[in-house]
Amino acid sequence: MDEQVRKVTELEIRRLVLGKSRPQLCRELELCCEEGGGINARTERRWEDRLHKPFPLFQKALCKYFEVGSVGELGLGDTFESACWWTWMTPDEWIAEVNRRKALEALGEAGLVLPVSKLAAAAQLLEGRSSIGGGDLVTATQTATDIAGAYIATPDADAIWAAKAHAYTLVDLLKRATMAYVVRTRLAALASDAACLVGYGHLNAGRLEEADAWFEDALRLARQAGDRRLEAFAIASRAWPLLYAPEPDRVAVRQALEAAAAFQRFLPAAGRAWVFGYLAREHAALGDDLVSGRFLEQAQIAAGWVRYGGPGSGWWSSRGELGAWDGTRLETFTGRRLLLLGRPADALPFLDGALAVTTAPVFRAGLYDTVMGACVALGDPDRACASAHAALDEYDSHGIGLVPREIRKARKTFPEPWSTLRSVIELDERLASAR
Repeated sequence: MDEQVRKVTELEIRRLVLGKSRPQLCRELELCCEEGGGINARTERRWEDRLHKPFPLFQKALCKYFEVGSVGELGLGDTFESACWWTWMTPDEWIAEVNRRKALEALGEAGLVLPVSKLAAAAQLLEGRSSIGGGDLVTATQTATDIAGAYIATPDADAIWAAKAHAYTLVDLLKRATMAYVVRTRLAALASDAACLVGYGHLNAGRLEEADAWFEDALRLARQAGDRRLEAFAIASRAWPLLYAPEPDRVAVRQALEAAAAFQRFLPAAGRAWVFGYLAREHAALGDDLVSGRFLEQAQIAAGWVRYGGPGSGWWSSRGELGAWDGTRLETFTGRRLLLLGRPADALPFLDGALAVTTAPVFRAGLYDTVMGACVALGDPDRACASAHAALDEYDSHGIGLVPREIRKARKTFPEPWSTLRSVIELDERLASAR
């Protein structure tokens, strides 16, 4: 996590846009006080840092000066309204937001914009609490699950920012708030889960270095929590930036998955299916039909137990990355395994079956990419290109930055005579304009 990230309130942004120093603002606020006074720069800074809520007298002065209905609109206090009007920012982000406001640019064109979404506000609602208890854990757990579900349904920047806000908030609480040991370990586990979600957001957007950094944070927090389940998932997740690197390291990928599999007794059924499914795929990439088949069998056995367990919570639940392992995800990995073993005709029915019922954009994009590979192997250029366009549609709609990169890799496998076909020319034209 970026150590430079800090809380930035609407109050601070407005002060900077006005070009006021803290002492200047304090003097002008004093003039708005109906009685008394005593505002100083240190006090105002504590308001901006959300370390202290203004007294009622000063709340009235702030509302009058900034023409707002409540100090919640300035990001002060502990209400849901106030949670909408502050957020976590790097120096570059808050400078960009101040400049955007100064230049009166259209909302959303540069930097982060306040108020944040309701999802992000919920993610940072607990920030500032001096102590955390069981009820707060329930809130944080539900928020983690809501964010995971939002990202699976619509993998956009808002869901990722909400996950970041949740991770930053939970880590800040671990540093500052008092809590029982059992609450602390659970809070660290929730922070690990949130960090993993952010990592997958960066991964799917094609930002591999950022993804790896967040997966590393997730691993550190999982170990801090003593949670072997999350440790296994974080270890396995660190394989993906290596897989999608310009020069993939599939040996390291298998080693990471094998290390995760060593923790299988701590994993839920869907988690075991997830690890074994990927191991089946990786051994198929080696051409090892026997070992790959054994791992797929283990994934199928684990998937058979999914319906007997609970859905879980957060990213590593049926609402997040572990969804559909009792159905379509197994079909997907069965098809991918067969394709990697050189049996595209056998693979395609499984892939088509999974496509027919898969709605999650990231999963659909990956399926279209795999179908494209199967169609290339079967000598069907038109369907290969149609699948590529479908994958790129998911990229256009949701910013899944890995898609153009993977489609370009698949395009390089086209036979040379296909280059003059109209469908291939149109695909090349679209790829030329994709980032």
